[in-house]
Amino acid sequence: MDKEFFNGMNLAEDISEEDFQYIKDGWEKVQDALSKDEFIDKFNKIKEEYKDASFFSDKDFIDMVVNPFTGEETKDEPADTFDVGTPKTIAEVEPGRQGFSVIARVMSISNPKLFTSRKGEDGKLANMQIADNTGEVRLVLWTENIKHLKHISEGDIVEISDVDCKDGFRGGKEFSLRPRSLLRTIDETSENYPENIAEFPVYEENIISIADIVPDEKVSIIGRLIRVPTPHSYESNGKKGKVTSLEIQDKTGKIAYTLWNKDVKLIDSLDLKEGDIVKILNEQSRERNGEISLSHWDGRILKVEGDYDIPEYEENIIKIGNAQEISDVTLIGIVTKIQDTIQFDRQDGTKGFVKSIEITDETGSIRVTLWGDDTKLKVSKGDILKVMGGNIEYDDYATSGYRVNTNWNTELRVNPEGNEELAEGLNEIASKLGPITISEVQDHEDDGEEVDIIGRLITLNDTHSFQRDDGSTGYVRSGDIADSTGKVRISFWDEKAEASYGIGKAYQVENARTRLGMYE
Repeated sequence: MDKEFFNGMNLAEDISEEDFQYIKDGWEKVQDALSKDEFIDKFNKIKEEYKDASFFSDKDFIDMVVNPFTGEETKDEPADTFDVGTPKTIAEVEPGRQGFSVIARVMSISNPKLFTSRKGEDGKLANMQIADNTGEVRLVLWTENIKHLKHISEGDIVEISDVDCKDGFRGGKEFSLRPRSLLRTIDETSENYPENIAEFPVYEENIISIADIVPDEKVSIIGRLIRVPTPHSYESNGKKGKVTSLEIQDKTGKIAYTLWNKDVKLIDSLDLKEGDIVKILNEQSRERNGEISLSHWDGRILKVEGDYDIPEYEENIIKIGNAQEISDVTLIGIVTKIQDTIQFDRQDGTKGFVKSIEITDETGSIRVTLWGDDTKLKVSKGDILKVMGGNIEYDDYATSGYRVNTNWNTELRVNPEGNEELAEGLNEIASKLGPITISEVQDHEDDGEEVDIIGRLITLNDTHSFQRDDGSTGYVRSGDIADSTGKVRISFWDEKAEASYGIGKAYQVENARTRLGMYE
């Protein structure tokens, strides 16, 4: 009997000979009760059911198939009946105690977090704070236990079996569930409902207004999501991570709610979007640079429905021509210019990236500065760009005197839905964009005008180096580009001078600056 006999069975690719022998032995025990196809089907279904259970092996899954027919005990198989035994109080259990049961009230629940084990396996964990009449402790749920959270809420009385007590990561002690641990709610009709329930702490969902939040407290709020920025990358102490700050509003004000690293995936897993009403429970408030914000850690965020006294979000889009120094603004315009991304060195030795684009509406144009991951934004000339949460700053070098500086809290949308009336006017501007002919270039009378052209490169000279006033070395390379209306001299500088070009090939050149006396 070789592995082909069990064709279709979802066995581990690197299964050992010893474990494969265990599979064969299991089959021999039940072959009078099951057909081979039934045996394989049961195994595959059980393995799929516990696919997140990193503690289980193929031998364990075989036990789950075989033992109901042989009457043997299945190792680590979740029980069908709930037997808490004699519950322990939180205070009487010390680190090192294993396999005990406890009855307590749920005081807080975290959103599940993703992690990678030392073996490289992905898993999930969540924290619950539970309390009885003797104390309060953190309870850790692992991948196999996360399913219980669907049926548990803050304030519930729960009974839990097969709990281990360990030294806590932050000192003190903590409780941890096993793969086979069970957790369920109980009420007054349950046999194990505590007689001294009046001595248990009461859970109070103390929802406060955003305006009443003070620093360094655990707070709970209900508000409307008004901004969901794209997560940004960062590097700290040699480690890379992700961060984003959601913006939440109630009738008293607004506040940022920051998600770090793998928690940014909550945006997708909860399908969070602007306009959603969310409840934030038991999160930490912090103050920095005079502003109070919330950070996601042991609390949780969930979408809620109901008749809450929360105003609809009213978007205030300012016209570019009305730009002045102001923070947290929303603008929308047609992309009329895109500059190359520039790399620079930060003081801590890491690399940074910056890029400028120009947007235009019917009142004027303004430069938008993008940083980090935002420099990779897929945007082209003629696209509509909506900037939400930018800061307008004075800029000596800008034609308008101002620029829009983006940050981690800025949300950028390319060709956004909605704003149809604005889009109609912007599309009219876009229709006037595009390359001009070389003969039109020759009609320009001023230096420094920016133009776009399409032409074929007909000559290309060697690259020359030169010394700048600051001592650095520059590079320049000249040639001729032509279309059906004429030709013009073109110069490539620095990195563009060292790029590869082909004589006879057609190129589109954007944001080229005119210089008088260089045309033929």
